[in-house]
Amino acid sequence: MITSDKRIKQENFGNITDYSAIRPKGMKRFYAYAHFTDMSYCLLSNIFTATRTAALKIALDRFADCTEYLAGITLHGDD
Repeated sequence: MITSDKRIKQENFGNITDYSAIRPKGMKRFYAYAHFTDMSYCLLSNIFTATRTAALKIALDRFADCTEYLAGITLHGDD
């Protein structure tokens, strides 16, 4: 289930996080910000994988439809 963002409404911010996702045992949690050429950005959180490489692949797959507008992706992990 994807729910609305809990932050203050911003015109240039989107959130496509699935807050119902639960971390599987032994997996790390990552989140990614996608930055676009129109200066907007989007959060994808609750990425659960064993490695940072797998988390980046999931983020790239999620934003694959808009690569012509993608300026960059930053990936962060919880320790």
